[in-house]
Amino acid sequence: MLNYRSPSRIVFNIFNYTLFAALSVSIIIPFINAIAISLSDYGAVLSGKIGLWPVNFNLLAYKKLVANYLFINSILNTVFLTAVNTVLGVTVALCAAYALAHKQFIGRKIAFNFILITMYFSGGLIPTFLLVKGLGLGNTYWALILPGMVSTFYIIIYKNMIDQLPKEIMESAEIDGAGEFSLLFRVVLPLVLPMTMAFVIFSAVAHWNEWFGVLLYIKDKSKWTLQFQLREIMSSGLSNSAKDLEVAANPGQQIHAENLKMAALMITVLPIICVYPFLQKYFIHGQFVGAVKG
Repeated sequence: MLNYRSPSRIVFNIFNYTLFAALSVSIIIPFINAIAISLSDYGAVLSGKIGLWPVNFNLLAYKKLVANYLFINSILNTVFLTAVNTVLGVTVALCAAYALAHKQFIGRKIAFNFILITMYFSGGLIPTFLLVKGLGLGNTYWALILPGMVSTFYIIIYKNMIDQLPKEIMESAEIDGAGEFSLLFRVVLPLVLPMTMAFVIFSAVAHWNEWFGVLLYIKDKSKWTLQFQLREIMSSGLSNSAKDLEVAANPGQQIHAENLKMAALMITVLPIICVYPFLQKYFIHGQFVGAVKG
């Protein structure tokens, strides 16, 4: 039995709390500074004296970003691709896992091993690029949807969870006349809902941060995602995206490139920060309380 009042335990807790406090401060302070820069005026940013509080508060950088067609379009593209990729990825993984866990599926072990191989050996970047281009998917949304639609990891986790479900639940539902789709979406899905929501969060965050696929396949600026637009703004300095937005300002209202960069950064990360606290409860696994009656 652990002794939580022992000297070694107290020392460990002090070290643990101190370490995590230091890590938290190292993350929070730069984030607050970025917010302050995005809300400060041109002169304050130019002087480089902005700390944790905005100097000469203004929202001009945010207004110019919101008024820019390409930036707003990149937000819409990201929302669309995140929703589509998340729904398709989780749905395909759940359906595949249910089929692989079904005892009446002939050759399910062979199919499972075939899927498992792809987790360790992939086709590689160049063959994937050539395949996408060869299918004529370049510069289309399909190039950002189809290559990552199937997740072997999700399928394996789902299959293991479905294998562990009480068989009595499935049998009683079949006796009541439930078909395969009813079993999957009305019986299995509620029981694996905590894991499903965790996968939804993982997928949504991953696809929200997607930019590499855009770099490979998308040439049309109207199809850029928010992260790739942010990459262009952060890396261009005063040359491309940031300069275009700066020139768009009124003559008497100058916007520093750092204003635009930090404002774009905040617009990119704040949706995830705001949504995540409401979804983190789904990381806690549910229990099958009262699911099986003796």
